[in-house]
Amino acid sequence: MRRAALGLGLAGLAYALTSALLALAGAVPVAPVIAGLDVDNYYAWQIVFILPLIFAVWVLSAGVLLALGTKGIHRSDVLAKASRALGGPLLLAWVPSAVEALFAALGMGQTEWVGILSEPGVWQTLYIAFYAAAAAWAVSRFVRTARSIHKRSWPAAIMTGLAAAAVAIAVYALFVR
Repeated sequence: MRRAALGLGLAGLAYALTSALLALAGAVPVAPVIAGLDVDNYYAWQIVFILPLIFAVWVLSAGVLLALGTKGIHRSDVLAKASRALGGPLLLAWVPSAVEALFAALGMGQTEWVGILSEPGVWQTLYIAFYAAAAAWAVSRFVRTARSIHKRSWPAAIMTGLAAAAVAIAVYALFVR
């Protein structure tokens, strides 16, 4: 459990560091935010809330695995497996933000960054591909995790894994920029 929490904590710290660089650069999210949230301070708030959000997603997705899984499974085992299912995709989805933060730290303006990503082409495709690959990887890992819980039924494992991945991906898509 400690290693599981540490791995997700390190991913959260990577997001917090990236958010700090973007906040210092005065960046605003390139994707729309939930109505009512201030885009000017979005990254400053993300610094504070990203780690609790990641841990909440971890517990929620593990809860889905537990609720839909076979009875008699230890919660700590499911939490550890859910952490492994979530950690890698989180880091893959972090890469575009890290690149943006690096360029912002080197002096690239937000307008130039948006201009590069707004044009259909290689850079926009690569940017979107990172998020799509992270989502697909999360689904794959959650399904394999669910399979270790549902040893007798592949359909049940697929449905449980999809449900757990949907929770993680939806929360990420709603709040992380």
